[in-house]
Amino acid sequence: MNRDARDESVRRAMAEAADLARRGRFRVEPNPLVGAVVLSADGSVVGRGYHARWGGAHAEVGALAEAGDRARGGTLVVTLEPCGHVNKKTPPCVPLVVASGVARVVAGSADPNPDTRGLAADAFARAGIAWETGVLREACDELLGRYERALLAEVPWVIAKWAMSADGRIADSGGHSRWITGAQSREVVQELRASVDAVVVGRGTVEADDPLLTVRTAAGGSSPVRVVLDTDLRTPDTARVVQTAREARTLFYCAEGADPARRAAVEARGAEVAAMPRGPNGHVKLGAAFRDMRKRGIRRVLLEAGGVLTGATLRAGCVRQVAAFTAPVVIGGSGPTPFDGGGWPISSAPRLENARVTACGGDSLLEGYWPRGGAAS
Repeated sequence: MNRDARDESVRRAMAEAADLARRGRFRVEPNPLVGAVVLSADGSVVGRGYHARWGGAHAEVGALAEAGDRARGGTLVVTLEPCGHVNKKTPPCVPLVVASGVARVVAGSADPNPDTRGLAADAFARAGIAWETGVLREACDELLGRYERALLAEVPWVIAKWAMSADGRIADSGGHSRWITGAQSREVVQELRASVDAVVVGRGTVEADDPLLTVRTAAGGSSPVRVVLDTDLRTPDTARVVQTAREARTLFYCAEGADPARRAAVEARGAEVAAMPRGPNGHVKLGAAFRDMRKRGIRRVLLEAGGVLTGATLRAGCVRQVAAFTAPVVIGGSGPTPFDGGGWPISSAPRLENARVTACGGDSLLEGYWPRGGAAS
């Protein structure tokens, strides 16, 4: 194959890799969207992969696994520089790429993360693998905007999730919410839980639903940290999140000045308790709580709260993504809604970015990125 034909095949592969990367939207953040294509020595596509799930295999892993021995002497085309650093979620990709036998690696974008940038180039040079960056750079850089901002963020990537009826109720007038949505939607929620570091709820949700907030084995992955925002530590000792605090890591955020005896009682059950400043409304200051989560290594969060906490978290600028399930049922009456408190005029109401609607059995799932706003307060 002559050079022009080879370069054109690489450009086509990079365009396909970028399309593959977009499939990971809403499932991988704050990790980057990444796609990879493996070309054999004769330029044929022999492997494809993309980063599909937070904490899951990187794009290169799937592409090289599909290619197998056909990767030897070929080219790995990937939208982002392969990672060369070790983190707690996944092993680095560079050793796998070197062991695959590819002769050339072409990346669209350099990694903006200083922990890994440049490590691939050094490793490939030592292994005698040709290395190139910048092919379709503009398209590949576009995939990294949210990842790059998340690297600098002081708060985790927060996904606000709720399930509601067609008329916008998250429970009936008696507070009952099981089950508004169907089994398939609930399974997707299990998968979402399995893809985050922490699930956040308020005391009201604990008292109303008494959830365990764990992940069923079928969903895969380990259970996330269970986080309860409880200003005055009034969660009953009989609540399941308290009773099982020694079995699954549980973290309570209370306000400074909360009853020391209550704090001691909650900690005696095995839960962690962190005191935060009070916000203007007298409750735990949300920005402070989410910043503390980030300092504890929590990078991806699922907010499964009621309308009061969800509304407050949105207004505080802490939310980055929305997952709204809607069931074809009408409840009516005076049941609660997913978003309490002050809103916006229609003319300036936030509009979700890259929004998509998918079917979940008989329900629908609306996903989108919350538009960029001010820093978390």
